[in-house]
Amino acid sequence: MPNEVFVTPPRGIPGIGTAAAYASGDAFGVVFALEVPLEGTIANVIFYDLDDEGLDKDIFLFSVAPVGTADNSVFAPTDNEVLTCVGVISIADWKNAGSNQVGMATPALSYYAPSGKLWGQFVTRGADNIAAANIPQFSLVII
Repeated sequence: MPNEVFVTPPRGIPGIGTAAAYASGDAFGVVFALEVPLEGTIANVIFYDLDDEGLDKDIFLFSVAPVGTADNSVFAPTDNEVLTCVGVISIADWKNAGSNQVGMATPALSYYAPSGKLWGQFVTRGADNIAAANIPQFSLVII
């Protein structure tokens, strides 16, 4: 029997400061929770770059809710938070679509989430400056 596919609907990255100058290594938004199957493999991450920046991102995923880093501050999880990290996915493959871009990652990251949730926080690897009407969104494909 083939694995069932679970796709999170596209959702905006919470807490992004619009018209704020980010630096590489800054938290990009705030911590968020994702309802996921208890276990699975993240096969794809789709990043909808509605602001057409095309700057690489990492998404840190945790099995327990971290306190997190404030938006637009240097990403600095505590040692205890790092110990609950189930993986880091880098989004570095960009496809320009005119006035926006789509970033893709195919991590094949297996996880176990006993609570049915994973917590995440994005980190930018560029100098973003997001317009208010163009908050990026993302989606996960889990098998």
